[in-house]
Amino acid sequence: MTTPLLLFGIAALVGGLVGYPLSRAQWTRQAPRLAVALWHALCFGVVSSVVLGGMALALPALPSVVTGGLSDFLARCAIALRAELAAPQSLLLAVPGLLLALTTIGRVVVAGATTSREARRVRRGQLDRLAVAGRRLRGDHGEALVLLMDDRPAAYCLPGRRGRGTIVISSGSLDLLADDQLRLVLAHERAHLRQRHHVAARVSGTLSDAFGWVPLFRLAAREIPVLLEMAADDQAMHTTGVGNGCEVGRSGARRRMAHALLTLATARPASPAGALAAAGGSAVARVRRLSEPRLPLGPARVSLLGVGILLALAGPLLVASSPALCAAAMEFCPFAFS
Repeated sequence: MTTPLLLFGIAALVGGLVGYPLSRAQWTRQAPRLAVALWHALCFGVVSSVVLGGMALALPALPSVVTGGLSDFLARCAIALRAELAAPQSLLLAVPGLLLALTTIGRVVVAGATTSREARRVRRGQLDRLAVAGRRLRGDHGEALVLLMDDRPAAYCLPGRRGRGTIVISSGSLDLLADDQLRLVLAHERAHLRQRHHVAARVSGTLSDAFGWVPLFRLAAREIPVLLEMAADDQAMHTTGVGNGCEVGRSGARRRMAHALLTLATARPASPAGALAAAGGSAVARVRRLSEPRLPLGPARVSLLGVGILLALAGPLLVASSPALCAAAMEFCPFAFS
């Protein structure tokens, strides 16, 4: 019983409490891509903890036709493993544990399919409207570029396959943005497509739809889109070369990016709901971030966060497999480690 209780405790602790301090942490604005990875790792850790906890309850009572060769291993190391896994009520707990694991997986699959189907429907509708109201231009980096004849400023992208998609820029944006700002905005949308930010946003949205009562998933769905916009801002300034080379130039590029964001966000933007738009996310937070000097994280903090991400991903699996590993290490187990 120790293993499933520990797994459920991890899921409750991480899912219920960890999201709040992470959503208020200031370092996430300095390293948005690392922050998105940590959010996703924590969410995966919660889901895997619940699934593995349910399987740990069901495993001792599962028939050999289900467990296969593992049942022989468990039988031969029964003395050690019964103390770790089994309980007098294992048969009574096996059914709820198996149902919990299967229900968790099923809700994720159903929510993911629903979210993907809705995203495809919205994308097809947008592409149909662009075919009528837009004019296709030649993109500089292989993506489709469409000029939308609309006086309202808009700049957004619609994802496609293999990191390619459609970038939409309105005639109103061309009138309001300077050349260097336009290059930054297009590079921002290109970063969304190449780094497949729509997939990252869809993952967090799927978990929030499936388990909206879990604070971690709810906060992740709110924070990750903003962090993805910040990551696209950074990538845009890096790939365009605007301001590269000196501190004055970099601060100037950040100011120009902030000005372009304000221009698009305050002039009745025409970006459709659900699209990754240059003015999307929290405009106030992004402008404040771009207006302040960039303070990158040090190697020590980056390494520590990397360890945290690995623990969040692999921790539940290590906890779930610990009884078998401990039994295999004992002398009387035929699968003892050398």
